[in-house]
Amino acid sequence: MQYQSSAFRTWHRWLGIIVGVQMVIWAISGAYMVIVQLPFIHGVHLTEEADGEIRDSSLVTRLPAVLDNYPDAEQIHLVNRLVQGEGQDLAQLQLDTEKFLVDLNTLEPVELSEADVRDLAAAYYAKGEPHISGVEYLEDESPGELNERFLPIWRVNFDDFGNTSLYLHPQTGEMTVRRHDFWRGFDIMWMLHIMDYKDRVDITTWWLRAFIFATFAFLFTGTVLLLQTLWVSRRKPA
Repeated sequence: MQYQSSAFRTWHRWLGIIVGVQMVIWAISGAYMVIVQLPFIHGVHLTEEADGEIRDSSLVTRLPAVLDNYPDAEQIHLVNRLVQGEGQDLAQLQLDTEKFLVDLNTLEPVELSEADVRDLAAAYYAKGEPHISGVEYLEDESPGELNERFLPIWRVNFDDFGNTSLYLHPQTGEMTVRRHDFWRGFDIMWMLHIMDYKDRVDITTWWLRAFIFATFAFLFTGTVLLLQTLWVSRRKPA
């Protein structure tokens, strides 16, 4: 009986450490995710509108010609976007999952250069003077902070307090995804909270299941020790 009690006590002690550590992680990660507001995490404060107003409204008469040239277009609208150093009135088309810009005069697709992407990112940036530290075109492999479904995409890095990265659509130059250190911290906290240390999306990982079993084992050994203690105290003479 004494040996069994000692074994239960040892298991209870180690399970308590395991369960307690994860409880602390849950408390810290949960507090971070509650205290830091989602609009801030999503980086809404980092960017602003970069498109200008349509300068030549008569260009709307060119839309039928654009539709004739691209009959499969599902959506079309005019935009004034910063291309080749100035705001240009262009048509933006969407065909299924593909989006691109079209010159309203030539009806040809507009190809964005790295310089265009740099200028657009600087225009989107809303935290003062933009200090761009790097521009890269991601085509085959995405960083851990970006879902692969966004590829291909331009990434523009800024040298600022939060190490901001803006991801721009390769054909339209639209600001698609914002990332900064507080988002990256949130991502780590989310990973620790759901215990998915790989993809950070699965809330039913075997790690979580193992923790649930460990918690039940902790409760079971604690209950056994409590009953043993009550039993022993009742058998002691007054």
